[in-house]
Amino acid sequence: RCAPRHAARAPAAQRSDPWIGTPRMLLSRVAALAVLPSLAGLPWVAVAIDGQSNKPSDEEAERVWNDPNCERTAGAHEGINWDDVRQHLHSTPFPQSMATIGAIVQRLQDPREVDKEAVFCPFGLVAVFFFFVKFLLETAQPDMSAVTVYMSFLDAFSSGMHPSLLDRADWLVKDSRLIALRRMVLRRLRPLDAPQRSPRVYVYSREAPEIQLLTQGASFCGKGQWGMEVHIHEWLLAGSHIVQDPEEADFFFVPAYSICMFEGGFFPMHELDDIYTRMVKSLPYYERNRGRDHIFTFGSGMSANVFRSWRSHIPESIFLTPETWLFNDFPDQTEPCFNTWKDIAIPGYLHRHEVLSLATRAKPLAERQHLAVFLGRTDPSRGPHPSTGGVDVRGAIRQLHLDGKIFVGQNLSIPDMHAVMGDARFCLVPKGKSAWSLRFFEALFANCVPVVLSDYWELPFEEFLPLPSFVIKWPMSDVDDRLLAFLEEQPDRVVEAYMEASRRLRCWYVYPPLIHEVEQARDADSLYTVCPRLLAENAHEGIMRLLERKRRVSRSMFRFFAAPGLP
Repeated sequence: RCAPRHAARAPAAQRSDPWIGTPRMLLSRVAALAVLPSLAGLPWVAVAIDGQSNKPSDEEAERVWNDPNCERTAGAHEGINWDDVRQHLHSTPFPQSMATIGAIVQRLQDPREVDKEAVFCPFGLVAVFFFFVKFLLETAQPDMSAVTVYMSFLDAFSSGMHPSLLDRADWLVKDSRLIALRRMVLRRLRPLDAPQRSPRVYVYSREAPEIQLLTQGASFCGKGQWGMEVHIHEWLLAGSHIVQDPEEADFFFVPAYSICMFEGGFFPMHELDDIYTRMVKSLPYYERNRGRDHIFTFGSGMSANVFRSWRSHIPESIFLTPETWLFNDFPDQTEPCFNTWKDIAIPGYLHRHEVLSLATRAKPLAERQHLAVFLGRTDPSRGPHPSTGGVDVRGAIRQLHLDGKIFVGQNLSIPDMHAVMGDARFCLVPKGKSAWSLRFFEALFANCVPVVLSDYWELPFEEFLPLPSFVIKWPMSDVDDRLLAFLEEQPDRVVEAYMEASRRLRCWYVYPPLIHEVEQARDADSLYTVCPRLLAENAHEGIMRLLERKRRVSRSMFRFFAAPGLP
């Protein structure tokens, strides 16, 4: 029963519906679908950048909260009767329900239809794409190109909804089912004939029940500047570094979407601390090496302090985090979580569409109007750490702006912000609440020379990237006319050299999409025009390169061995 409604109530036997039949017949209909649309051409794809998004209207928000089952669509508009669809999904088991689902998906090949129906029933779209992906995946020889594109459509909608909203709706698709589907897709993406790569990583899953609690909402948590907590986990699951036998592992990865669990309202800080503590105590291989071979991701300025008692439980483990210094909101913490010798500084997460937006708005040097710009807040909360003090670098930038010497933009739209960065020779990247800033990575793809004004930030991959060739690092205490004089003195040939080096190296800071923001084919994806060597030079590969340096050929702590024949 799907739109048009006059056909929805006709008995199945009287309808000429190509989606009714055996799974083999259904598969042939999938193959006959129109060319899969590109995400880049769809206006409905959610934009969630750095905690910002396309805000819903009051009407849309009210509908999501008060009519998640879309009962108001019965006779309410000329589109799909979603209430009828929902009842059909409940009464008709999968895959027989593909008669309805397939017809809707075929109708949604028109992006205008998707855009319209998303306003009326986003939960229905999630359900339809969920079952369609499930059907594609469970065929004997699934077309993984189609699977990943439609999984990306599903992700675009489900990522805009907190899992609690999905769970309270009556669409048969809960967050747990979404996660299970993601895992199935990732397993099928793993190349079966690919050689085992080093380092070998064992990824925890069900060994501790707390892992399921800390990896809720993968689609929701995969968006925004902290999304790498999800994407590192999923890249490992789909790649050739993973091993199933813990005895073969060089490292043990402990998945947890730490900052999303807190900022997304899943758990308050004290409860997170309890969950992490129980989880660590339940990890079966943790104590063998005092946790030194265990990897945890902490994707925000809070770093490991989102697990408040980490110093008591995982002090020797490896942290993957963008933050290498202190966070202003924790005045009681005066020693950083980051340890240069055991941890790895990682890039923040830029969405594919952010990368492309920045790159397309990057002007040639000769056409750039601004000497230096800063896009961000300059209020006191971004000042020195409350306990350790220091320089108010953003205050200094604010003063330069008030003196009319540089451009500072706050609360700009995403396109406007990217356009300003692409129109500047230099982009200032100051310390804020934390030492690290997403503006650094944005500047690189705007091909605006980043001027890092954060004394204690250890930039990602400094172990193998020649940072001085594409980054200026300037003392926070000297952010005044001396900085501007230096920038003004740089001739075009020097600035061009910075820009060229940036274009050559910046893609090491990109996390390639697997099952989100996916184009139909890689050769049609503009991301690979910006980053032609992305498969070999990306953030995941950079992390693995640094982990490989930490790998040990042998381990002797609490391990016992002897040559054959010796007692």
